[in-house]
Amino acid sequence: MSAETWTSELESKGSVVFQPRRGRLVVRLAAFALLMVLSAWTNVDHLRADGISGALGVLRLTALAAFVYGTALTAYQLITNRPVIKVDADGITRGRNLPWSGITSIDDPAGLPLARTVQVNPADRRTRPISIPQDNVEDLEALSPWLRSLLEQHRD
Repeated sequence: MSAETWTSELESKGSVVFQPRRGRLVVRLAAFALLMVLSAWTNVDHLRADGISGALGVLRLTALAAFVYGTALTAYQLITNRPVIKVDADGITRGRNLPWSGITSIDDPAGLPLARTVQVNPADRRTRPISIPQDNVEDLEALSPWLRSLLEQHRD
């Protein structure tokens, strides 16, 4: 989708909703599940050979825990279809609402190539920023300036 499409949807429907991109989540689930199975297999193999001890054993167990967590989180996101990001006249919502008046800036996309996000920074330092990931929006390069233009409109 493009900024023009988002603008027309915002004008016609009153909001733009960015659902999780299910295809991307399915690929990530498959990758995490494969890594989890391989990690469990190497842990069992290591346990049979000489027991799990030392730094390598701790690293193997830590990696397994991380892969289990990644698999469970991605499965949860697929089942619940969350997180959903909503942009409307009130502000930006991702589980919680950040009103336009409470936003100081919107950063350019940052992060690793397959895990980039756009961060929306709140005025109140006690409030956590809202991150908009590629899991919801494919074209973060177009999203960032579009959100900034909306922020400027609501400041006027």
